[in-house]
Amino acid sequence: MTVTNPSTQAAPALQGIRVIELGTFLSAPFAATLLADFGADVLKIELPGEGDPMRTLGAFPPDSDSGYWWSSIGRNKRSVALDVRTPEGRELVGRLLEKTDVLIENFRPGTLERWGMTREWLKAKRPDLIVVHISGYGQDGPWRDVPGFDRNAQAFSGLAYVTGEKDTAPQQAGLPVCDFNAGLWSAFGVVTALLGKLRHKDPSGDEIDMALYETMIPFLKDMPMRYRHEGRVTERTGNTPDYVSPGGAYLTGSNEWIFISGTGDRVFGRLMVMIGHPQMIEMPAFKLNKDRVTNRPQIDALINAWLKTRSTEEVLRACEEAEVPVAKIQSIADLMNHPQVIARGNFVEVPDHDRGDVCITSPVPRLSRRPGSIRWAGQRLGESTQDVLQSELQITDDEWTDLRQRGIVGG
Repeated sequence: MTVTNPSTQAAPALQGIRVIELGTFLSAPFAATLLADFGADVLKIELPGEGDPMRTLGAFPPDSDSGYWWSSIGRNKRSVALDVRTPEGRELVGRLLEKTDVLIENFRPGTLERWGMTREWLKAKRPDLIVVHISGYGQDGPWRDVPGFDRNAQAFSGLAYVTGEKDTAPQQAGLPVCDFNAGLWSAFGVVTALLGKLRHKDPSGDEIDMALYETMIPFLKDMPMRYRHEGRVTERTGNTPDYVSPGGAYLTGSNEWIFISGTGDRVFGRLMVMIGHPQMIEMPAFKLNKDRVTNRPQIDALINAWLKTRSTEEVLRACEEAEVPVAKIQSIADLMNHPQVIARGNFVEVPDHDRGDVCITSPVPRLSRRPGSIRWAGQRLGESTQDVLQSELQITDDEWTDLRQRGIVGG
């Protein structure tokens, strides 16, 4: 595994775009990471002596000042330790904003205003500034000021309600999906706003309002319509989808779990032929997907009987030959050692400041001419502060020393 190298490609897609990230934990930092991967110059503003709490999350390697996760979420950014809560810190941020295209923040609504960074103040610094606000419940509405994190968003959005086995407690997803999706949607919003400015020659900048819970609403499939028009509340179905059959988690003869997807009439037909029951294809009880959903237990019984006498490898090989979608439910060890993942370069080794090379996920999506790249892992707190302030704002050595002694800056 090697660091991605864009030297033979066209210039990065977002080269020349300056982003200031005033974010902590995950959603805003992830949005900025996505933009940085594709060439945006991201200045991550952190409090001196404290930094983003993301630095302390997850597993820590021995003798390190930050966790493994920080190496990834902090990649491709320049860390600037600057206390924006002070008048001097706010003045320095204001000067940086004059050369900035995008500001991303995920504090509770009203926080920037309390620090003197009002909408009017921001626009005075850069009239066409694109501002991204990420919060638990959005910038307006009766829940505007309610604090919220990823788990709260999973609960509020309805995601947790439909996650888990029937007649058991609702479950959170295994990963912070609302935080990640908020970052993804926000990055999409930034690129959309940038394109809109360019195409329509608009001298104004958009404000993007992203609520954590809203990230799941587009994924609710037909749940809102079924409730609005039929009064039906979708319940938990575990690993068995309620809208298609056959499909779900099945146990092989090797005592390993796989997912089989029999979506669509033709795939269902190939699956039935594969397990030795072609007569099922034309039977009225299994002719259409809605019928197969109703009669799922009979189908699953036949699939499970076929699986229990076959190893995982035999099942995967048979499904490949029959063109039936299947995947083993993989651990991280399975994933990272899979030949497809290795061939695609989904993980790369990147030099880290205190732990040698560190494994980081590669940028997605893959662009043919202007792919993303990982240029460095997460920096130490304030590693770029002096360089940024002196090279861009012409702060003198004496001014730097004074600001540092008073705790306005760090690094």
